[in-house]
Amino acid sequence: MVNTTVARLALLAVNAVPVVGWFAEDWAAGTTLAVYWFENVAACLFVAARAIGHARLSPRRGHFDYQPPAGDRRSADSSFVKGFLVASLVFSAAHAIFLAVILLLLNHQGERGIADVDWGSVGRGCAIVLAILIIEFVVDLLSLRNWTFLQLEQTANRGLGRVAVVHLTLIFGLLAVAISGASDALFGVFVVLKTLYSLSWALPQWEPATPPRWLNRMMARLPKVRTGERFSDAWVKDRAEEADRRVRNEQPWVGRRRAA
Repeated sequence: MVNTTVARLALLAVNAVPVVGWFAEDWAAGTTLAVYWFENVAACLFVAARAIGHARLSPRRGHFDYQPPAGDRRSADSSFVKGFLVASLVFSAAHAIFLAVILLLLNHQGERGIADVDWGSVGRGCAIVLAILIIEFVVDLLSLRNWTFLQLEQTANRGLGRVAVVHLTLIFGLLAVAISGASDALFGVFVVLKTLYSLSWALPQWEPATPPRWLNRMMARLPKVRTGERFSDAWVKDRAEEADRRVRNEQPWVGRRRAA
């Protein structure tokens, strides 16, 4: 209970830093994105540290012979933490390159009001974010041995989700501003949507065993991808496969490797 409360408070606090900076401190988009980028990298590194610690304290099959969800292109029989770090750090490196190129483009077009980076504000914002993440990490360490592998996997997915949101903003959002010369209102919308996305992870995740009736009726009107298979049957089958996957990843690990 304590960990859940701390995690939610940390989530609120970390998201409040760029929100206050953008709406109250008049940060430019460049400054705000720099803080978001640091948050992504730091959060992913702390997730990796949790995964390594959990693999040593409570080794599970998912740490060393990870089976990803259906549709995930990561291969099975792989280290969970290595796969997570490769995905998150490669995207974060791409973010840094995109951010530099787009800010240079905006500066070249005279959009300094949105492209400026105030390094003093970036430093203060990153320091606050880092302090919050360290507190959350230390609290998690106290109960890390009792975590399920699913808890760890969901924490990692939350980190990758943040990376994906910022990545899409860099590609489509600021690029659209650079091309169209639109006002920074577009970026303000991103700040709100990114915050709402992050806060959605604090809510209980709804995973019904059978599809809602309204969704079942709607899908029944669409052409069937698999002849002779109803949508509700496919849903139940997918949920059963996901349950089996989670059970497999939770199995105690008795192989040679004891660390991710």
